[in-house]
Amino acid sequence: MLKICFYGSHFGFPIMKELEKKGHIILYNQFSKDADIILSESHSRMYEIYQILKKIKKNKIKLVNFLLDVPPWRLSIKDSQNHISKLFIQYFYHIIHKHYSLNRMMTHFLQIYNRYKITRKIFRIVIFFLNTRIQNKIFYQINYKKLLKKSDLNLSISKFTQFCFKKLLNVDSKVWYPGVNSKLIEDIKDLPIKYDMINISRITAHKRQNLIVNASKKLDLKLMIIGQQQDKDIKLDCPHFHIPDHFSVMRELKKSRLYIDASIFEGFGLTPVEAAFLEKITIASDTYVHKEVLGNYPLYFIRDDLDDLMKKITQALNSEFQLDREAIDLIKKKYSLESAKERLEKFLLSI
Repeated sequence: MLKICFYGSHFGFPIMKELEKKGHIILYNQFSKDADIILSESHSRMYEIYQILKKIKKNKIKLVNFLLDVPPWRLSIKDSQNHISKLFIQYFYHIIHKHYSLNRMMTHFLQIYNRYKITRKIFRIVIFFLNTRIQNKIFYQINYKKLLKKSDLNLSISKFTQFCFKKLLNVDSKVWYPGVNSKLIEDIKDLPIKYDMINISRITAHKRQNLIVNASKKLDLKLMIIGQQQDKDIKLDCPHFHIPDHFSVMRELKKSRLYIDASIFEGFGLTPVEAAFLEKITIASDTYVHKEVLGNYPLYFIRDDLDDLMKKITQALNSEFQLDREAIDLIKKKYSLESAKERLEKFLLSI
């Protein structure tokens, strides 16, 4: 049996609970020098891993990283996140947060300065920059890449993600398909239909929620969007909320006739898979990763094409499209919690 230090809190958490049932010892977001494996859920945990990296190597512990995605536009010099000032902010953030002792020392001095009115305003500005992490060229091509090169095993969540990391960062990885919390979804009972269609994802430009809003307006349909507003410049003319509790989110998905995913970029895309478990019709953009993960399950539309999206929505609502039972059964088998756990366990036992 393995002793695993898992750094994460999102999609990997239910799988860790399944590994515990198999007898593996899981420590959550804490280090143990006698662990067999340190497992990091995503780049959001990068600095927690950096701060214990010397201990990991000293104690000969295996380091495993899940690779979620690397957005190509974040590496373009034209992207707003790559302005010279933001490159500097990320460089400064990296230096401070990479080293645990330096981070503690800097925080201590800033707390002292915050006691005095004359230095308090400066303190607030400095602490803002200290805690501003920007996912730009320096973040991915230097800081994250260096960590991944020190990893014993990198696991991409799709073939598309594997391709992106190799092409953009020259990082090798193996493909491990994650799963959804199928046990949670199975507990959801039948609910009355409340929406014609729903979208569940972070509100950002590449998710193309405004395309979905425009389609709903032209077709006079009831739309709900659930997700955290990460791009404050995007204004959505429809009801939209952020619901932290995932079970509640799945209940809202159950209340919709259709699930719509207009995203032009994903590392995997969990919600359409969850929609398949709930046996909802999904209309998805024809991206490579959607076709890789979802196969024949969705009704695909041409990405960024409003007319084609409206055509496919009308087709689905008029019962001119039927779910492919074989495709749904394949998704339920491949992306169940049990299957994802078995795939991961096999990888972890192999290193």
